[in-house]
Formats: sequence, structure tokens, C-alpha cells
Amino acid sequence: MENVSCEEALDYVFAIYEVSQKTFVANITTQVVERHMIRGLKMIFSPVAVVNGLSEFAVEKIASEPAAAKRHRLFLEDRIEKLKDG
Repeated sequence: MENVSCEEALDYVFAIYEVSQKTFVANITTQVVERHMIRGLKMIFSPVAVVNGLSEFAVEKIASEPAAAKRHRLFLEDRIEKLKDG
């Protein structure tokens, strides 16, 4: 009877060990993968890094107004000057 109880207790310990081992391996794998993925996200989502990497032409193209709007604004400014002079 004593051997049966000891074997049963040993079986329970092995079962707990297997579950704990799988959980441990899964947690370590997840932490390592997340750490390496998150480390790279800072450069991907950083607006400063993205803007600093753009060429001057690209920044001007993104930030400038359309050519038609610029021509219309210059035309209106010229008309305002002419009306003030008149």
C-alpha cells in the first residue's frame, strides 16, 4: 500500500512538472519574441525618425499647398495690393 501511494504521488508530481514545463517554455518564448518585436516598434512609429529620414523634396511635397491654390492666393494678394493702391 505504501508503494502504491508513493507511485501515485510521483505520478502527480510528474504531471504537474509537465504542465509547468510547457507553461514556462511558452512564457519565455513569448517574452523573447515580444521584447525583440517591441524594440523595433520605436523606430517604426516614431514620427521624428520618419520625418528626419525624408528628403527636402518629400517634405515640401507633403507640407506645401497645391499649385492651383498657390496661384490663386498670389492672384488675390496682387488684387488686394492694387485695390489698396487705388
